[in-house]
Amino acid sequence: MPEGKGKRLVYVPEDLIEDVLEVSRGRGETVAKFVEEAVRLAVKASSVGLTPEKAAEALEVLQAQKVLGGAFVPQEALDYMLETAYKTGRDGLLAKWFEGGVLHGRYLKERFKDPVEALKCFLEATRWDLNEVDAVREDGEARLRCVSTALSLESTELLCRFLEGVVKGLGLAVQNVECLKGMVILTFKL
Repeated sequence: MPEGKGKRLVYVPEDLIEDVLEVSRGRGETVAKFVEEAVRLAVKASSVGLTPEKAAEALEVLQAQKVLGGAFVPQEALDYMLETAYKTGRDGLLAKWFEGGVLHGRYLKERFKDPVEALKCFLEATRWDLNEVDAVREDGEARLRCVSTALSLESTELLCRFLEGVVKGLGLAVQNVECLKGMVILTFKL
């Protein structure tokens, strides 16, 4: 048999096989074709440094962004628009970012089992300007920390209002807010 053309037997838990059967039937394809495609995609995700779990999370976040009307905009263009709008309508702009956050929070709450982890993944996947995103939980509280060397004070304040809106949309209460140029730290009750 030519190299790369052989087949190997792989043991898979029965409950997973039931899920695979259901999905492959729904797609109108064989189990073998479905499994082969899934393995190829897992290898492809790994080649760009993602585990299959992280790739699945990123896809869920991108789908959520699409559902919520998000758009990818070049950072330089976004910075220019924000700077201009901030100068002429700061309060209105902050209110819009808060409202957008509330919508995102409600969606994350309804869509994901762990909306705080989903928010962290959302920020990591969609905010290219963030160097660090942490979500730490202890004693019935969560602390969300976003750090960026690229954020202006204005952009940091807008991000902060967005995150406050997300927390409200999750049905949680903000306990403390720290907003410094390039850093937002929100503490909220779980």
